[in-house]
Order: sequence, then structure tokens, then C-alpha cells
Amino acid sequence: MNTDLPRFSHAAQQGERGVQVVSNIVFDEFGWIFKRNHQEHDFGIDGQVEVVTMDGHVTGQLLAVQIKYGKSFFQEKNRWGYIYRGEQKHFNYLANYPIPVLIVLCHPESKECYWVRFLPQETQPAGDNWKITVFFENILRESKAKIEALLPPLMDHREALEAYWAVNNLLAESDYLHFIIDRPEVESKDITRTREFFDRLRVTRELALENQGKVELSFFGYENDPRELFEIPVVREYISILSPALPELFFFVRTQQPTSTLKTFALCQTNVSWVDGRSTRLVAKQIVYDTDKVVDFLQLGYSGLNEMTEWLALPLEENIRISADVAHCLGIRAETDVA
Repeated sequence: MNTDLPRFSHAAQQGERGVQVVSNIVFDEFGWIFKRNHQEHDFGIDGQVEVVTMDGHVTGQLLAVQIKYGKSFFQEKNRWGYIYRGEQKHFNYLANYPIPVLIVLCHPESKECYWVRFLPQETQPAGDNWKITVFFENILRESKAKIEALLPPLMDHREALEAYWAVNNLLAESDYLHFIIDRPEVESKDITRTREFFDRLRVTRELALENQGKVELSFFGYENDPRELFEIPVVREYISILSPALPELFFFVRTQQPTSTLKTFALCQTNVSWVDGRSTRLVAKQIVYDTDKVVDFLQLGYSGLNEMTEWLALPLEENIRISADVAHCLGIRAETDVA
């Protein structure tokens, strides 16, 4: 007979038998789903196991399995278990796998299977290859609870996100967002909470666009200090740290009057002096300031604005509009005013 035909090799037969044994245990004993990898896509992982709850809900939690079938895998052992020797080419593949990997040894006569989780730190060098102990007590058909414990707790992520989504909707629907920075944060130079607030505003492109031009920043704890904020050294130092940490400030900051955020940020980063005495509640006095420092503040802010409008794919006209609003808020005549 012509033997020029595809051949179902002994190795392939052994691999198929191992997959059948493990898949039967996973389905019959655990009630889980075994998803085999096609042989041409098997680079060390024979299949994935998807966890199913007792009442039949598929959880999305996964485990990967590398299956070894044959008596030879049970010949070498130590006092704790069987010694599995792996090939070097599979080490990084298994170590980089994004879900837990189980190495499963199947005995061809007893059909008993033993497993160990592949953890790089629990392997040992073995010449050019590596080895790991597959413990005697890890009998696969008896290990459902033990294997489940390898996975993170099952969560209702939607329920956990309900409150988060509700706050995002509240932010989007608000006309004005007033973020207050407390005096202890200023004195400890802690910008964490403020940075996290701006991160929250840009968690999605949709939320970021909804909150353009809404944010007013103010400082709490200086109400009884007769000085202006730009005269208080600790506030000036804090803003010099906070300002470069908020590159998207010009995009989110409120420019519609009344507002003081931009003026406070600009004046705290430049040299300011009174022309003819300080202002009072009844009388406003003129100040002079170093314009070079304000230019630095504007360049940083406009760079961050450009990044935001590019990220949101906004037209150039929208960038120009926001830039002009920022300039007006600082009392600067924008180039677009001339046209």
C-alpha cells in the first residue's frame, strides 16, 4: 500500500490522549469548560480552562494548561513529588503567559493527573533547561477548590462601577466644577489629589470634552490671611510644583468670569509688586509683574492645550477659541482680536 500519506505520529497520539483525560476531568469533575488549542497553534499551551459557577454561569476567569502524557514523566521524583523537566524554549513563553499556567502530568495506565502552577521563581536550573516539582498531593480530580484559589475573587465589576459612572455623569452634567485645595496639602507640597482629579476628567475622551472650560481651583485655609495668594511664599512654592504637573490646565480651566484660577497661577510664578500700596476690599490698586515669567507659563499651558486638542481630534478653530479665552482671562489681547 502507498504510504505517502499524512501520519498520526505517536507523539501526537500521546498528546491527544492527555488532552482527552484532562478535558474529561475538567468537565466531569469540575463542571468547567476545556478549550483546546489546535495543534498548529500549540507552542507549549495545550488548552485553556474557563471557570463556570455551580449554577452554570461562565465567569470569564481562565487558566492555561500544559499537558504531558506518558509513563516517562513519572520516573523521576523527590520526597515531595514528580520532577518535570521543561525545555528552555518554553520557559519565557510560559513566564509571559497572561493567565495562570498549570503543568499537568497524566499517567497513561491509572489516568491519574498531577499538576503544579508554573511560577518562574519555583523552578530550578537543569543544565541548559529547567525543572519543577509536581507535588504528589496535587491530584487534579481532587483539586477544584485549590485551583480556584489561584484566581482572583469573582467580582461584579458592573456593580462596583455604578458609583464611578454616576460621578462621571454628574461631572459631565455640571456647568461648573469647583475643586478646593486644602492648606495642609499646600504646606506638605502634596499634589496627589489634584492630579488624580485631572486624571479623572480625562479618563475618557467623552468626559474630557464635556468638562472643557469648567474647572475652578481655589485654596482653603487662607481666608484670614490679609495677603493675596501670590504674596504667600508657601502658596507660590506649591503652585510652582503644581503648575507643570497639570499640562492640561488651559483646556479644563474656567475662563468665564468670575474666575481667579489662571491669574493666581500666573502671578504666583512671577515677580509681583504694588505700584501705589496694596489693594483693599474697597480700593483696587495696580500691580506690576515680570512678563517673561508669564510667557513661560503660557508656553507650557498652550503646549498642554495642543496635546489635549490633538488627543480629542478637535479642529484648529476650537484650539484657537480656547487659547483666546485663556488670553482674555489673563487680560492679554489675543491675536484673534485684531482680525
